[in-house]
Amino acid sequence: MTTDQLELRYVPLPQAQRWDDNPKHHDLDRLIVSIETHGFGDPAKFDATLGALVYGNGRTEALERMRRAGKEPPRGIAVLDDGEWAVPVIFGVDAESKAAAVAFAIDHNNLTLLGGDLGFADLLQIWDEPGLQAVLHATPDATDYLASFDRGELDALLTGPNFEPVSADGQSRLDRKKDVTCPECGHTFVPGKA
Repeated sequence: MTTDQLELRYVPLPQAQRWDDNPKHHDLDRLIVSIETHGFGDPAKFDATLGALVYGNGRTEALERMRRAGKEPPRGIAVLDDGEWAVPVIFGVDAESKAAAVAFAIDHNNLTLLGGDLGFADLLQIWDEPGLQAVLHATPDATDYLASFDRGELDALLTGPNFEPVSADGQSRLDRKKDVTCPECGHTFVPGKA
């Protein structure tokens, strides 16, 4: 059931369902150092529409690694009667669609970095670019919701070097796209043509 209010709940760590298709790079070693230093004060958020954590995947993976290594639970983590760790997770205010959830997951990471002199190429450094392309191709409507990339940046990303113009079902992935010129090689990508 989707609600318009947020709720914080402690969930057993093995039940904090990470988003398997998350294409973001994570520096787990630094996340662990941060969690050990500052405690776990930045809860993950579960989105029922996505069926997984929409953000906090790296922090949750860092906790899993810490638990397996036999480390002490950091501040902010509860210990259940059976010794399992419980992680705080935010629930509620779910996305209206899977596409909106995917876009929010991407925007949540990108928008925390924007505001300085970082540009499109800088933002791409935090992502596994082929993985990001695959996620956006699998959920093409997500681009309608993205706020952290402008249309030209999205076109460049979606038609870049690793782009496959036809999906597994034979449908064109460029039906809604306009011509775009690659800023690196100057090639003009025409919708529907390889």
